[in-house]
Parts: sequence; structure tokens; C-alpha cells
Amino acid sequence: MVWRTFRVLKGGVQRRMDHITKVKGVLFSPVTVEETVRSMPELGNEYELIIANNKDIDVISLNIEIIPQFENKKSDIVNELLKRLKLKTSLNYKIECYPFGSLQRFEVKAKRLKDLREKHKEGVNINDKK
Repeated sequence: MVWRTFRVLKGGVQRRMDHITKVKGVLFSPVTVEETVRSMPELGNEYELIIANNKDIDVISLNIEIIPQFENKKSDIVNELLKRLKLKTSLNYKIECYPFGSLQRFEVKAKRLKDLREKHKEGVNINDKK
């Protein structure tokens, strides 16, 4: 008999918590976007996810590559991707299609998420004068 000295999590570990960010008040995991993009055989494996802030509203842009043989079904593919992403993340996306092979390729660890929002400054005293 084996005795454990630690707790066992039902279902195991799903993903790292430090990859989660808040977008439009919703906890957002970029891993969900990766899983969704990779689940569609019409899309290439490379994508770029950009979170920006436009007039105090978070905007998520997703740059994708459609495999050349499916280019003629581009609008159907984009609509299906939007539907799947909305279902899984409860967020809306601005999707841009790029020619296959044009998005940046990474040799080691891919940096597909670019968060361009201004970060909140910690430790700032509201009484400080500029």
C-alpha cells in the first residue's frame, strides 16, 4: 500500500494560473485560444493573440493563417472560429487572416500573446504630486 503525504487534485492540473489574465472583466486563458485554433484542421498551427485597450475597452485581436487549400472557405472558417471562441471564452475577437507561412515562427518557446494594455502601477500613492 502506498501512502500519499499530499493532496490529489481530481482531474489533475489543467493549466498554469499565471497564464490567466482579466479581459473585459472575464478571466481569460490564452491556452483556450490555442486549443481552439489547433482543433480546426483548416488553420495553421501559428497564430498571434494581441490584447489592446481602445478607449478603456479591451480589444482582442487574433491573427491566424488558413491552410492554402481552404482559402476559398475563409469566411466560413472565420465564422466557425468566432463561434467556438465565444462559446469557450465568452469574449469577442477581431480576427485577421494572413497568408500561410507569414506569421512569425519560433524555435524554442513561442510568444504568441502580446498584451499591449497599460499595466496598473503598484505602490503609487494617490497623494504623490507629479
